[in-house]
Amino acid sequence: MSSSAASDAADAQAQAANNAAQMQWQQFQQMQKNLQPYMSAGEYNLPQLGNQLGNLSRMNFSFNPTQDQLEQTPGYQFTLQQGLKGVDNALSAKGLNLSGAQAKGISQYTTGLADQTYQQQYQNALQQFMTNYGLQSDTYNRLAGLVNLGENAAAGVGNAGLQTANNAGNFLTSGANAQAAGRIGSANAINSGLGSAAQGGLLYSLLNNGGSPAGANTIYGTTSSGNPIYFQ
Repeated sequence: MSSSAASDAADAQAQAANNAAQMQWQQFQQMQKNLQPYMSAGEYNLPQLGNQLGNLSRMNFSFNPTQDQLEQTPGYQFTLQQGLKGVDNALSAKGLNLSGAQAKGISQYTTGLADQTYQQQYQNALQQFMTNYGLQSDTYNRLAGLVNLGENAAAGVGNAGLQTANNAGNFLTSGANAQAAGRIGSANAINSGLGSAAQGGLLYSLLNNGGSPAGANTIYGTTSSGNPIYFQ
């Protein structure tokens, strides 16, 4: 009875350990399933993130227009014509038409307009570049956010997997130890029972042979009083 109880208890403990390990595994699978969309999002956007990083690295601001290009700026010719007309009128009022002063005035105005136009176009080009760079950076950051989300999800699954493996291993080891202890306990109970049975048989034999072990009279012989010789 003691042997069967020890074995049953060990089996129950081992089964409980196996159930706990299985529950750990099921929880890990559910967690992996829940995080799979985020891992997929990160995996899908990772190549696009690399491409976008390449786009950003190739963006360099450069502004080197020629004079002809500046003169093609919308409104440049109109401003030039109006400015020259103003210079002519001012010099004409002073009687300086077709003079060196007129030529100098025209040159100064033309140069000043070119410098002003250059600065305006430079600022326009820089602003456009920064706008484009900001848009590209925003795209990169959004992709990086998705990739980081996937990376964190994958790291979470990996850590959970390691923890699950450790916990399941501990549960299974505990169950195996319980079964081993149960077998040892069962064997001890059987041996104890056999020992008790043997002692009981010996006692029974003594009682049924006048207090002497069965066969003692035959082996050792008897005294005149009928007792085995070794009792003398």
